[in-house]
Amino acid sequence: MKQKIAALSLTAINLALIGAVALSTMATPAFAQGQNREAVVKPKKSVACPSGWSSTMNSETDTSRCFPQGTIAPKIYGKEESASCASGYYEVYGVWCSTKKP
Repeated sequence: MKQKIAALSLTAINLALIGAVALSTMATPAFAQGQNREAVVKPKKSVACPSGWSSTMNSETDTSRCFPQGTIAPKIYGKEESASCASGYYEVYGVWCSTKKP
């Protein structure tokens, strides 16, 4: 009986630890999210793309995404207006975080 209780306690502790790790991963700053290789969905369709990025690709305008303009485009990611940017990123237009100062 004592072994069963001990096993159940360890299982509960393991599940709690797994849950804590999963939650802490979701709360981690978005510094790893910045990228400059693929199109990025705009946080708001009405906001402009940051410097080095454009809503035009192959002469077609896409108001929902931003495309990097060459290999020197700064890394970016979209954010909630109330959130702050991760270390090394600068806020642009209130909804972008970019490695390039505005």
